[in-house]
Amino acid sequence: MNRARLTLSCFLAYFALSSTLAPIGILAEPAANALGASLAEVVRALGYFSIGTLAGAAAALWVLPRFRLRQLMIGTYALATFCLTGMGLFAADIAVISGLLLVVGLCLGVGLAQGALMISRLYDDEQRASMLVATDASFSLAGFLMASLSVYLLASSVQWTAVYLVIGVATLMVVLLAWSGDFSKVEALEQVADPTFERPRWPVSVWLLTIALFFYTLGQTTLLTWLPAFGERELGLTASLAGGLVGNYWLGMFIGQLLTVGIVLRLGVSRMVVVGALGCFSLSLALIYLPSEMIQKQFLALLWGIANFGLLKCIISKASESFRLVPATLVSMMLLAASVGTALSPVLSSRIVESGGLGLGIEFAQFSLGLVAVCVFASVLIRTRN
Repeated sequence: MNRARLTLSCFLAYFALSSTLAPIGILAEPAANALGASLAEVVRALGYFSIGTLAGAAAALWVLPRFRLRQLMIGTYALATFCLTGMGLFAADIAVISGLLLVVGLCLGVGLAQGALMISRLYDDEQRASMLVATDASFSLAGFLMASLSVYLLASSVQWTAVYLVIGVATLMVVLLAWSGDFSKVEALEQVADPTFERPRWPVSVWLLTIALFFYTLGQTTLLTWLPAFGERELGLTASLAGGLVGNYWLGMFIGQLLTVGIVLRLGVSRMVVVGALGCFSLSLALIYLPSEMIQKQFLALLWGIANFGLLKCIISKASESFRLVPATLVSMMLLAASVGTALSPVLSSRIVESGGLGLGIEFAQFSLGLVAVCVFASVLIRTRN
């Protein structure tokens, strides 16, 4: 029962971060109208959440070994709940919004790394890979639910900041679960004494996979951020249908991750990462360039999500195969690379869109996803030859 409670808190940690990240593209235009600011300005303001997650992922490397996990989870998620409540009730200025989301991102970035650490300590080797992919399924489910809820609330003329009150419920649940949970198992484990454990040499194949994670989140976040506006202005979709593309993507990714939990054990991680990287890139092209007369954009967005499945965690699992004993820093460093991509996306893409338009921003995202396929294929090839 206690393991189930702690596992649920980890799943909700992923759920909360995705819930805050997923609706950015949907909320950006209504927020710009409400605040009297440009779309690019609002995207940069909302993007402070991604900068916060990057800072949190980096801070996790220092705080996780030094603080008790129970107190850390309660403290970070209580602070996140407070800031999300402030977003929902008092956000009427871009500077305030940026500051609150920066703190929320910092808290949830630490929580994401903590959730992965707790899962790795709660489950043995055979169950660990499936449970890590399952956390990604929670991440994707949140993306679908919050994107769909955002579209519904905006269509119902509810203030755009109300979405953050809903996210605050999830972070409050994490606080309550941590408060009532027993962390003795996840806090008492000691690292196995091994001369290669602390500073093993990372092979080139692992560095390529780390770079792939950076480009993956950079491309994914950029495409999801600008897809609603591109769909409405360039593809001729209604606002609700354009916003629904994001929700369909997250639903597809959730479906793909549920399938991956079982399939990865049969096909192997190497095949899964190659198929996922190629599918992610090719379907991002199809989503934009295939005419609606051939296939509906909503269905293509669903397929694009399915093609992504548990790619992020599969890449991490593939990297761990290069070590006899997985380094303590491997997951944290790879998640940090992913967080850098997420954090840079609003900053880089908003400048690109300002200078070259929405189309150039979409092409930048597709180019990044193409580099993911290149890095993954090169890594698998090098690993196979060695």
